Amino acid sequence: MIEIENTNMAKLVELIDSIKDIRFVIQAYFKKQLKNNDLGITVEMLEVLMVLSRNKQINQQQIADRVRKNKANLTPIIDKLSAKDLVLRQEDFTDRRNKLITLTEKGQKLCKTYSRMFEEFYTNFLKDVDIQNLNKTISMLKKIGQQVTISN
Repeated sequence: MIEIENTNMAKLVELIDSIKDIRFVIQAYFKKQLKNNDLGITVEMLEVLMVLSRNKQINQQQIADRVRKNKANLTPIIDKLSAKDLVLRQEDFTDRRNKLITLTEKGQKLCKTYSRMFEEFYTNFLKDVDIQNLNKTISMLKKIGQQVTISN
């Protein structure tokens, strides 16, 4: 393992590890909720559904960008959601290479169920979090993300 001498560098590594840890904990929470509710979808499918619930109609590339997956990895997820009659694929008449994805009525109902689950999670999450500190953390993480993007 690489030894890190610089205190600032060590703190940055600690921050990145903390981000990974919280992401893992959140995914594990939702995975458990999905299993307990026996709704037959994965966390990845849930992420796609929630993106679609915030957008009336969106193409696969836009979904891929928002869930941080490449388009090829997203295709089987959308296939499964389509097979469960939760989403509908339609041709994009402005660009025939694209498929527009929308929620079906069944998908919309399922998203409402999940919205309650998210509200419960965020309510529990926020009860011990100072909003000013949360806003500072968000701002700092965005700044770090911008710096990393600029340096690439």
